[in-house]
Amino acid sequence: MLLAVVLPFTACQEPEDLIPAIANKGINNLTVYPTWEGYHTADASGFPSKIDYDKHVITIQVPYTLPVESDNVQRLEDYTNVWVQFNLDDNATIEPKLTTIDLTQTYKVTLTDQKKQKSVWTIKAALAKSSACDIESFSIPSLGLSAVIDKTGATASLIYFQELQNVFGEVVVSPHAKIVPDPATTAFWCSPETPKKFTVIAQDGVTSREWTLQQTEPARVEEGIRVGSGKLLWTTKLSAAGVTKLDMTTGIAVSDDYLVLNTRGEDPLVLDAKKGTTIGTVALGSIKGTTSSYYMTSDHKGHLIINNRTPDDGGVFRVWRMRDINSTPEPFIEFATTDVYGDHISVWGDVYGDATIQAAYCGWTSTGTTSNITWTIKNGQPVSMQPYWCQISGASGWTNGDAIRLGTDETADFLAVGYSMNKLTWVDGATNTAETYIHGVLSGNEGMKAIDAVPFNGINYVAATMETFFTWGVAGDMWVFEAKYPQTFSGSLEQDTATGLMTYPDCTVFNLNNDDGNDASGCYGFYGGRANDGVNSNAIQDVKLHVTEDGYFMYAYFMFCNGYVGCVQFDCIAQ
Repeated sequence: MLLAVVLPFTACQEPEDLIPAIANKGINNLTVYPTWEGYHTADASGFPSKIDYDKHVITIQVPYTLPVESDNVQRLEDYTNVWVQFNLDDNATIEPKLTTIDLTQTYKVTLTDQKKQKSVWTIKAALAKSSACDIESFSIPSLGLSAVIDKTGATASLIYFQELQNVFGEVVVSPHAKIVPDPATTAFWCSPETPKKFTVIAQDGVTSREWTLQQTEPARVEEGIRVGSGKLLWTTKLSAAGVTKLDMTTGIAVSDDYLVLNTRGEDPLVLDAKKGTTIGTVALGSIKGTTSSYYMTSDHKGHLIINNRTPDDGGVFRVWRMRDINSTPEPFIEFATTDVYGDHISVWGDVYGDATIQAAYCGWTSTGTTSNITWTIKNGQPVSMQPYWCQISGASGWTNGDAIRLGTDETADFLAVGYSMNKLTWVDGATNTAETYIHGVLSGNEGMKAIDAVPFNGINYVAATMETFFTWGVAGDMWVFEAKYPQTFSGSLEQDTATGLMTYPDCTVFNLNNDDGNDASGCYGFYGGRANDGVNSNAIQDVKLHVTEDGYFMYAYFMFCNGYVGCVQFDCIAQ
């Protein structure tokens, strides 16, 4: 009876009007993607379009040069089969339905919009020169100055407060753009009161932007890195950098504008830290040897630290230090031991001021060990040649790793890692008890063996690498984590076996193999030895974090023996 009463009323109700989407242009976007053998890609390689809504013309913008920084001029004839993707308003349709198109052809389509009104559109393609007109870097080499770039505000800020008179600069602008006047050929003046103006003209010759070179300190984000600022600056194979011996490169160090690449028994190679080009070597003199100059790192001030390996080099563990790449190695620490040390040492602080130097036991044992030793440096000298020894409780099952204190006291909290548990562990420095950890859960037989940490804009950061020992397994990867509190330093670096995708802890701020478009996806890292010149059985690897003197940039350098060395840049500039 109830249905009999209700149904007549509902049957007579008018249908509700369809509420249109906020967008009301019908066609909002069109992107095309190259296709290969029937497969297409929908990543950042797509070509965008310009839409003329008055004339109903869509022009696909094919880059004039590709990659944009190259001189490889494109031809529309090279894109006769591309996948096309429309972004339409809700309930809008296109006829005919295009899936792939030939960019040498012109197409006519009919758009039926939300109001069921029809319009005819023309789709065509054209080579488009870049409209980018940014300054990427600006420096004054004669004064050792590098500007902080703010692309949003179009400013290059020099932290230098004296008048600049008749100086020259080195500038990197957007690919194929030009700067007027060119500071490399035209001397200029600048002062805190009178900034210097430059105009950057894009490759298209039409788009331009005025930039200001100013002498001031740019604003910073509240703490830590600016979210999304991490970018891969450069990579190069070790063999391309000049390494001629396989399985012998062990460590990296950063000194001012130089990255130093240590190969056992060789004078270390010196690379431009911002470009990756090889520019020379470091003379180690009498300490050079396959077991004597076994490993190299640097402190937070860019001083170099070299060590031997025991017992391969005898019964004394030795550490040398150097102020810069042109200095002579000076003896610093000597410690009599028959234990295995020297694969890695890590430094927090300044070895010519206050610091801690930590070394993890790196021998191979069946049960593993978590023992490590720490030297405390005060006013540039070791408090004692006898180090503080400790063994971590609650983190058994690993050996052959690395550890670094988060302070200049021998009982400061520290981070430690090793094979084969591959747990990057936060350790209470007062009790030597493992608190929390990040677990590298990959495919097995990899070694997370190198870490480094620095303070940056009020927050500590740690970087870690993992490399394979064998001809299988995920390898050649680097991560950067925020190490703010032990409570937030946890989770897993884990691969979903069904999708091949990685998951990351919340404290992760960068992952090399995902953020550079070379995700391992179930096979192996793009930068490791296995993918390049050859697997090394020790899975030798290194990582180094370096903060610029002005405090605005943090760089993460990574190295995989027989593979690649590279650099990732972060900043804390408020934009």
